[in-house]
Amino acid sequence: MKTGKPTRLSEKLNAELDTIRQDYAASMASQLESFRTDLTAIANDARRTIENDTRRFLNENRSLFETRTDQIRRWLTISPWVISGLIVTGIASTMAASWFWTSLLTRSELTELGLTRIDQGEQTWLTLDPARTELKTCALAGTPVICIKIEER
Repeated sequence: MKTGKPTRLSEKLNAELDTIRQDYAASMASQLESFRTDLTAIANDARRTIENDTRRFLNENRSLFETRTDQIRRWLTISPWVISGLIVTGIASTMAASWFWTSLLTRSELTELGLTRIDQGEQTWLTLDPARTELKTCALAGTPVICIKIEER
């Protein structure tokens, strides 16, 4: 004969097991909900951080880009004058150096030949060193010409 005690025990165990399962399921649901909440908060914080960093990066680069653009615009406005000034200065300094060099060479060459150049107003005079030079009349191709005879030392 069956007394029914094992069914009650199994029902009791099943009921306890159901309670444990429900507690476990509720705990898992609570943990999953907590995980979902934490993960959502982390994702939102990361999104805000990325947005803020990107916004700051774009603002800094925009100001840097605008600064560089202004510099380029300013150089494009100024640079033709600077380049023209440099070219004119280069040409003028080359001409001045050439004139100075030519005058130095001419004066030293004249001095070596026994001649002295004197500039007065709009006139230029050449004087002869009597110890080294002599003024003569020469004939070139049958035509008489005034010549300076220079005695080498």
